[in-house]
Amino acid sequence: PGVTAGISVPAYAGIPVTHRRQAVRVTMVTVHEAIKSGGPQVRWDLIGSDPHATVLGYMGVTALPNVVHELLASGLDPKTPAALIHRGSTSAQRVVRSTVSELPEAVRKADVGPPARFVIGPTVRHAEELDWFTTRPLFGERMVLVAPQGALGEQLELSGVELVPVPLPLTTAARLALSALPLTGCLLRDADEVEALDEERDGTEWGSDVVAWCTSAAAADRARALGWPTVVDMSDADGPTGIIAAMRKHRRSARLPPEQRARRKPWQRDLRCQLPCSAGNCGGKVLHSFFDLPFFFLLGGTG
Repeated sequence: PGVTAGISVPAYAGIPVTHRRQAVRVTMVTVHEAIKSGGPQVRWDLIGSDPHATVLGYMGVTALPNVVHELLASGLDPKTPAALIHRGSTSAQRVVRSTVSELPEAVRKADVGPPARFVIGPTVRHAEELDWFTTRPLFGERMVLVAPQGALGEQLELSGVELVPVPLPLTTAARLALSALPLTGCLLRDADEVEALDEERDGTEWGSDVVAWCTSAAAADRARALGWPTVVDMSDADGPTGIIAAMRKHRRSARLPPEQRARRKPWQRDLRCQLPCSAGNCGGKVLHSFFDLPFFFLLGGTG
C-alpha cells in the first residue's frame, strides 16, 4: 500500500528501477493515452534518446509493438534489456525478458496478455540474479486459509504461497477475494472448515485440481467423503515447518511420472543452503533473506 505498481511490480520481478551506475532516472508512462488535438502527449523522442533511464509502461501490452518502434526510431539501442510482467506480485506472475527490439515477439510467443506492465532499461539485466519472488519453494500456490492464520499463515507466505484468509461464515468481500484468481488449494484444519468451504467449490475459481491440504485426520476423512479430488493428509506433520515440508514433498512427487515417484535418487532432491534464512530454505542462495525485501529494490539497492 502506498507504493505505485510501476515500482513495486518490477521489484517483485527482481528488477530495481534505478541503479547509480546504470539508470539514474525513471519515466512512467500510460501507453493508452488520451490523444489531444495537439497530438500524442508522450514524448517518445525524448524517452528513447536517454540511455540512462528506466521506462515503466502502464497498460502497454496491445501497444507494445508501436512503443518499441517509437523508441528505436528515437535512437534507443535495440539491445537494451526489457521485460513484460504479467499479474505482478501474485501467484500467477509471469515475466517475459528479452531485448527491447525482440520483446513484442517474445510476448506474442509467450501468449501473455493484460494485465501487465513493461520495463525497459539497463537495470532489467539484473532480474535473473535478483529474483527473490518466484524462486521461493511454494511459489505459484494460491490457497484459502480460514482466519486467523497465525504462525502457519506467516510461514506459508514466506515460502511463496499467496494466501487468501477468509472468515467463517464467508462474507461477500471474502468471495470476491477468492474469485480474483484461480485457487490451487485449501488449508483445512478440521471437519467444520471442510464443510464450510465445500459449499464454495462450485465457484469459477475452483478448478478440478484444487488440493485439500488437511492438517488433521478428521479434516482429511471429511474431504474424501465429500469428494474432494485430491486430499493430502498432513496430520503427522510437526508444526508449520513440517506442513511446508509435506507440501513441498507432494509438489515434487506430483511433477514426476507415476513410475518415478517411488524411486527418486538422492541427487534429485532439492539442494539446500546450509545457512539459516527467513523462509527456512533458500535454494542455495545465501542472500535469500536479504533479497526477500521488496524495498531493497525500491531504493535502487543494487548500486
